[in-house]
Amino acid sequence: MRQTALIVLLAYVGSFVPAQQACIGPVDRIFTRIGASDDLASGRSTFMVEMTETANILHNATERSLVLMDEIGRGTSTYDGLSLAWACAENLACDIKAMTLFATHYFELTRLPEKIAAVANVHFDAREHGDTIAFMHSVQNGAASKSYGLAVAAMAGLPRGVIQRARQKLQELECVSATPSPASATKEELLIGQEELLTGKSDTSAPLIAMLKRLDADALSPRQALEWIYRLKKML
Repeated sequence: MRQTALIVLLAYVGSFVPAQQACIGPVDRIFTRIGASDDLASGRSTFMVEMTETANILHNATERSLVLMDEIGRGTSTYDGLSLAWACAENLACDIKAMTLFATHYFELTRLPEKIAAVANVHFDAREHGDTIAFMHSVQNGAASKSYGLAVAAMAGLPRGVIQRARQKLQELECVSATPSPASATKEELLIGQEELLTGKSDTSAPLIAMLKRLDADALSPRQALEWIYRLKKML
């Protein structure tokens, strides 16, 4: 992302750029929201600095601006952060219409191209070799198929026991997030369940069918889909 901004800046000052070719249109300003820093002397936390910089971009960027946004929403709770990141991305794409690179760890945002024609997903290719990972530094179309956070943590030198425990916890969390809550059952499903319970005509396949009806297959990661296969096999 920084390289993109530097290429545009170099081109505008009349310099050669480190690229085989570059087609750069009119750019009025370059806005960046990258990195994490606080301003405690002024009473601003890391997240407040992040939001202040984001507010400046959303108020001042135009359709001819180059905007670089890195990990919006990481300084608050998951749902707050995801909601803010989604709203900011929509605003940049639909209202401001700026040329934007928007890096995020929220996989849910990869569904934006389904709703907004001007948005596209790209990712950096990676190759796994056992417990190690190699980043290919090659940009590919589409969203990444998985996260490599644990692999990167292992490469950084976190103790093996911590990584193993993190993998266990990750599986637990993914199972919980993929398991439908009874509160999410529709009114009709609850009524059917009550009737079967009262009449004694409970069908063993009914819970399985009800779970499948509530399942959003498009929202599952490959790991979550595999967990669902194991869970369904146990129910048969």
